[in-house]
Amino acid sequence: MNLLKINQNNFSALFWKIVLSSRNGLQSDEFEKLSNEILGLQSLRVQADYNTGTISPKSALWLFLLTRYFNPSVIAEVGTFIGTSGLSMVKGVDSNNASVTFYSCDVSNSIDIPYDGNSKLEFFKKSDSTQMFKQLKDRGVVPDLFHIDGRLNQDDLPLLVSLKVSDAIILLDDFEGIEKGVANGFALQNITMKSHVMIYPPKPEDCLFSDLDEIFPGTCTTAVLLPFKLLNFTRQ
Repeated sequence: MNLLKINQNNFSALFWKIVLSSRNGLQSDEFEKLSNEILGLQSLRVQADYNTGTISPKSALWLFLLTRYFNPSVIAEVGTFIGTSGLSMVKGVDSNNASVTFYSCDVSNSIDIPYDGNSKLEFFKKSDSTQMFKQLKDRGVVPDLFHIDGRLNQDDLPLLVSLKVSDAIILLDDFEGIEKGVANGFALQNITMKSHVMIYPPKPEDCLFSDLDEIFPGTCTTAVLLPFKLLNFTRQ
């Protein structure tokens, strides 16, 4: 008897469709508010010592929907910059009337990210990923979601094992071509291949929210490493 085979492309499309359901219950004005807050962060570039790119509004929208769906308690991010991705993820949890403890590091910058809400945000300014991961390990912090928007170092890998990355959702920004997200995916392969499934970035046909395309333009280049333990087959 033949097996039912589900490849990563099939599964990725299904994954984004399910995550998209997390927009249910939100009104259009809530998305407009999120868009305005994200655009407002551009003014922080004047504080940057290293003025680089940030994620697209479409990526920000998907990060918001991802954290609204999974509702993590602790997030660790590599690559703060002006806070577009961080604020999007925190706001996703906030939209559930919940709160999250959020940590983020930036090796190049020391920018103050504005936030007014119930979640706890801590920024490791002018610190690399290894420095942040060491401090989180020493404090006994165990993130249940990582967002990687910077190149991981070899010294990060044993620290990530100690931080129980095998149980966590891992979001990889810039997952295209030979960009850093692909390099990070390869770097993590040995410690995630038996515990996670790779979800490719959403394709345009997966982005079934044309009413939001104008205020969240661009494409999303975020891939997801999803722990097998978070998969569950249900009747409905």
